[in-house]
Amino acid sequence: MIYLKNAVYLLLTFFLVFTEVWFNTFLSANEYLEILPILIYVFYIINFKFSRSSVILLICNGFYYDLFFTNNFLGYTSIKLLLICMTIHFAYIRLNSGFVTNFILFYLSLLLYKFEILIVNFDTSFILLVICLPNFLLFNALTSNLRRDVFSAKI
Repeated sequence: MIYLKNAVYLLLTFFLVFTEVWFNTFLSANEYLEILPILIYVFYIINFKFSRSSVILLICNGFYYDLFFTNNFLGYTSIKLLLICMTIHFAYIRLNSGFVTNFILFYLSLLLYKFEILIVNFDTSFILLVICLPNFLLFNALTSNLRRDVFSAKI
């Protein structure tokens, strides 16, 4: 049953990678608008469900992304996702969990996720800040709905 659950999670995250590429292909005309469901998923894993099985999922998703959607070396995106997980999880454990702290950590994870753009042109850090805000608000909306216990609510 554990293997079936991990296989379903793997297929769902493959679908998440595909939807990120698909949405951002249509939104490529506007440089200030980008939807990053993989980064939201990685940030959710960092905050709530960091374990060995999630690391294996990230490695497989990085290989999938490199194999079908980029011309990078195989494993480049996996290393990038693992680096994001380790650094942000370390900072998340050490710092207080608040809205501003989570936003700064999300922005830092976005900078690590898109550091290829920053190497070419450092002026894009403002564009990444504009991209970060709606994605972080989407992350907060999703996590507040996922943590809500429906059965214990009083009517």
